[in-house]
Amino acid sequence: MSKLAVSGTSLAGACLLLAASAAPALTEPAPTFDPARIPGIQAKGPNYSIAAPVRSDGFLRLYGVRSPYGDFGVTSDAMMQVRQRELAAILELDKVNTSDAFNKALVEAGVAPIKFAGNLIINPIQTLGNTLGGIGNAMGQVGSGMANAGKSQDAPLGGLGADQKRRELAAKLGVDPYTDFEPLAHRMQKLSEAAAAGGLVVSGALMAIPGAVGIVVSNVATGGKVADMMRDYSAAQLMDINRQKLAAMGVERPIIEQLVTNRAYTPLDMTSMVASLETIKVDGRADFLRRAASVTTREAAYFNRRYAELVADYNAKTGQIASFVSLGDFPFNQTRSGSVTAVWPVDALSWTDGTAKAMGRINEAVKRYPGRPELRITGQATSTAKERLRAMGWTVVENTRF
Repeated sequence: MSKLAVSGTSLAGACLLLAASAAPALTEPAPTFDPARIPGIQAKGPNYSIAAPVRSDGFLRLYGVRSPYGDFGVTSDAMMQVRQRELAAILELDKVNTSDAFNKALVEAGVAPIKFAGNLIINPIQTLGNTLGGIGNAMGQVGSGMANAGKSQDAPLGGLGADQKRRELAAKLGVDPYTDFEPLAHRMQKLSEAAAAGGLVVSGALMAIPGAVGIVVSNVATGGKVADMMRDYSAAQLMDINRQKLAAMGVERPIIEQLVTNRAYTPLDMTSMVASLETIKVDGRADFLRRAASVTTREAAYFNRRYAELVADYNAKTGQIASFVSLGDFPFNQTRSGSVTAVWPVDALSWTDGTAKAMGRINEAVKRYPGRPELRITGQATSTAKERLRAMGWTVVENTRF
């Protein structure tokens, strides 16, 4: 079986599992970073601070975050940006103490005021059909929920409307409705339950978070479509949709079930990953997904999602992807010219022992392909890493964006 997706606790962990070919003699320790100088990262916010220095593992940055909700770790720049948005969303929800409009609406609806809300404007009671596209979709949610009972993140009957409210709220906040960040998940669920019990509709002024114009999906090729699906369909419905798409890609039924029920991925992760791969109609997708099904950690699952998004965007821009291939147990793509390219969500590539061993193994495998191999990363590489890779015949492209 071909092994294409990352499946360890981190990229460094995957590297150390490789049966090493000889590494270059000169390696370097993984660098550390000042959080205030990392592009796209805010070192401090009203309810968090990032510990300095930020460590790395040869591929990704490893953040330590202090917050009133507890200290926690975050792997990768991309996930840290997700957490920053989620922390900002918590602030919005905690403004209930000054939101008289919401508590008044709850009282009028016969529901006791709660301590989870935000700067909300609550419209009068609306029906499910008015808010989610009609009774057909409502019945579809119930049918999918019953069929996937115990497998999806939603309740079988939609939690008496709370699941729908949570998705509406998440869309306004620009966050994943099924976030694994417990402080936010708890607040959204409590607010959604109260809104559902009172027959209220979440709408209005949840736009204080910069850029919060809907569920955040970084994939340019499929982002709008995925965001709409996350708002309009239950987790159980998304499972059914993803099953159909995966089967069309040639993935075997047991692997499909392993994928769609794998809780290392949120429904947003899985839907975005599947939608991204759906846009690239080439060989090798099923092999990548077989490997992706085996992940057991959030970090590896999120890496696989980001990889699929990046490849979809690269192909949408260039049309150059011919197939998915595996080199040294890492995901790569063959281009239409026959050469190999990698488009990786890597923050800080350094020539550690793990990196050197992994690239040594990869370099042996790439020799069977014509042309000069290319490594595209979203972040930067150290001068040593670039020197070693170029000496091995690789083209290195930093700051990859599409």
